[in-house]
Amino acid sequence: MDDQTRQFFRGRVVCFALAALSVAGCASHGPLASAKVSHAERAVEEAQQVGAATSAPVELRAAQDKLTAAQAAMAKGNHDRAIRDAEQAALDGEYARALAANQRANTIADEMGQYIKVLRQELERLPK
Repeated sequence: MDDQTRQFFRGRVVCFALAALSVAGCASHGPLASAKVSHAERAVEEAQQVGAATSAPVELRAAQDKLTAAQAAMAKGNHDRAIRDAEQAALDGEYARALAANQRANTIADEMGQYIKVLRQELERLPK
């Protein structure tokens, strides 16, 4: 074999090796992407359960849209994209949940303030 033929075969071997490594790298992202999508699904579900649909609708909608995009990317085998979208969906879902929880806490605090006010008024009416 002459040098030109050896270089040709060497180049082919390197290309095949790189292709094999690339495929193996993509395949290893599958379980990670699946786990990220599952985490995002839980985050969106938890946000819905605490009432984010009414108290943080924009943030919840963003989380749902990104989750849908992550699921679509996963179905197409685009694991890198699925991971990115799922991470964003999880963050948006957690943010929506936090906003809903914060609004609920503020509502409870306001109600407690009203109860305290009524109790003070009742105490003032009592004979001294």
